[in-house]
Amino acid sequence: MIYALLLLLSAFPLSAQVIFSRRIYQETGRTHQQLWNWNPADNTLRQLSDSPRDHLDPSCSGSGIHFVSPSESPLKDNLWNFDRAGSKETLLGPLPPDANDKTRTLPGCDVSAVRGPLYACARRGELSITRGGVELGRLAPGTSDLPIEALSWSPTGKWLLVGTLGVNTNSTSPQSDLFVVEVPAMKLVKAASGNAAAWLPSRDRFFYTTPREMANLPGARRPRGVWVEQLMLFDPQTGKSAAITSGLTNNVQPVVCGK
Repeated sequence: MIYALLLLLSAFPLSAQVIFSRRIYQETGRTHQQLWNWNPADNTLRQLSDSPRDHLDPSCSGSGIHFVSPSESPLKDNLWNFDRAGSKETLLGPLPPDANDKTRTLPGCDVSAVRGPLYACARRGELSITRGGVELGRLAPGTSDLPIEALSWSPTGKWLLVGTLGVNTNSTSPQSDLFVVEVPAMKLVKAASGNAAAWLPSRDRFFYTTPREMANLPGARRPRGVWVEQLMLFDPQTGKSAAITSGLTNNVQPVVCGK
């Protein structure tokens, strides 16, 4: 499986990196969500931060990485910057209020995605795909009572990533059901269930995190459960997923940096 994953990744541009928040659990002592880097070109993982605070919701900002860390006030979180060159962390201030700038949606659609002449429009649980104004077809990825929440075209436009409200979603483990549609054949395939799905640049592969699960921490002085999520890579051509991370770790909120 590792060899197949390396073949999958061999053609990825070197500049495309995936930054995510990762916690490695230990038997004793407190651990934090740290910033990690996954290089799709050679499938290497590298820890970036190592400070006594949580690093959440990373986003790329020039040579740095912005992240959110909870403050002592339960109602306010702080925005920080991580300098990749010197590994210095700088407090920028309180997290700004939500700008409420919703993604633009095509008229008549709950969710939409456009790539060149390709248009995808979802209303409730039904999906319509057109190319150059001509409808290629309609389909329902999930069930009618589970709405489509996200649409995203692959870099080549051959595949459409569809995220619906997960059948098994719940308050402790929210999740989406992820599908891919092959165009123009309109072939629908269930990819996985998970979160934070996004295409890698220049290649028709997408990453996602598995649904959150509770696991027992072995060796702890008293029984202790920890949340575990893994980072995965899905290839729609083969219909298979490969694990990027493993073990008793919590890997969340991956984002692409670079193109």
